Amino acid sequence: MACFRPWLAVAISMAALSPASAEPAFDARAICRTAIAAITGRDLKLFQATAASDGVVALTYARPFDNFVWAYHCRLDGNQVIWADEPGRWREEARDDKIYFEIVGAGAQLRIIKNPVNGPATQELFDREKILER
Repeated sequence: MACFRPWLAVAISMAALSPASAEPAFDARAICRTAIAAITGRDLKLFQATAASDGVVALTYARPFDNFVWAYHCRLDGNQVIWADEPGRWREEARDDKIYFEIVGAGAQLRIIKNPVNGPATQELFDREKILER
């Protein structure tokens, strides 16, 4: 009976992670959109994201007072967000701040963690409804 308990725990854990039992995880477009909004300190609603090739997400932001359009690119590497402004370089070198994400609250929230090279890490929590609303 004692050897049965670990298998039961594994089965229960797998059932809890089943896609049928929970809302789908955030897609790359939603994660990148949220991360770039957090990085730039801009309103999430003002960013548009489209999936491009090779897992890269293209993002645009139109500045409200003059409609100047800023462009960014983003890709995910595990739970790390790697981004570039357009034109610009990918922020993936040792000298660059590291940006991570976590899905929390059973998919109810997305946490963006900014880990600067020099300074303490900060994090921002976004509700699923805010991320997915248009």
